Amino acid sequence: MAPTKKEERRLKEYKNDSPFKLGPAERFLKAVFDIPFAFKRVDTMLYVANFGSEVEYLKSSFDTLEAQALVSAVKFK
Repeated sequence: MAPTKKEERRLKEYKNDSPFKLGPAERFLKAVFDIPFAFKRVDTMLYVANFGSEVEYLKSSFDTLEAQALVSAVKFK
């Protein structure tokens, strides 16, 4: 889950000399914001990682549809 624009802006504006200290999660996000297109890159990596299983799921779904179409065609002869 990506941070909101408001949260992103507040973290980018944060200065290390602030009296408030960032927790580990906030420090991590602040570092991630320095990486160009970080969230798009993560989305792409997830897409690539899940691609094979998505293809297998679609093949299975098409096989089911094809089998059902054959059964229906036999019934209507």
